[in-house]
Amino acid sequence: MEWRQMFSTWKKVFTNWKYLAMTIIIALVFYSINVLVSSWSSLISFYSTLGFFQTIKFFLILFFGFKETIMFHSFVSLVVISILFGMLFSLVGYKISIGRGSGGKKIGLFGGMGLFLATFASGCAACGVGLASIFGIGAGALSFLPYDGFELSIASIGILGFTILSITKNMYVCKIKNLNIERRY
Repeated sequence: MEWRQMFSTWKKVFTNWKYLAMTIIIALVFYSINVLVSSWSSLISFYSTLGFFQTIKFFLILFFGFKETIMFHSFVSLVVISILFGMLFSLVGYKISIGRGSGGKKIGLFGGMGLFLATFASGCAACGVGLASIFGIGAGALSFLPYDGFELSIASIGILGFTILSITKNMYVCKIKNLNIERRY
């Protein structure tokens, strides 16, 4: 499939308001979860002191000011991964809605690996972004990697990008084996 056809498919999918809204909502939820994970202890102590509504207000401040609390490259990779995450779910939803299935086991495997890496270390585990920090894998464990875990973000961007390209390439292809059905009258 040519790039022109891929862009045409993306245009068809993302000009539909439902899939564009799904992309934006999933990207914002993924980004919010990363803000929540990295600020969990602050939010808990804020809640116990000032209550629910002030905690929501504090969360929104953290949400919009998150780029100031982590390294710039981690913030950029988090935003890119969030958008790719939303795009992937929207493309899969679109493909399922047109009745073409999920696109095969290879895409599922790569998509699963990309989604795992994206949630595990979406920015930089040393900064406390992603599931790696919840599991206690932070700066100490990732200091053995040459870029302190940022390479996991790059890998997840690559895998998610490859998966999106593969799903787009196979958008209108159905991989069901031909069945020989005899008609009996």
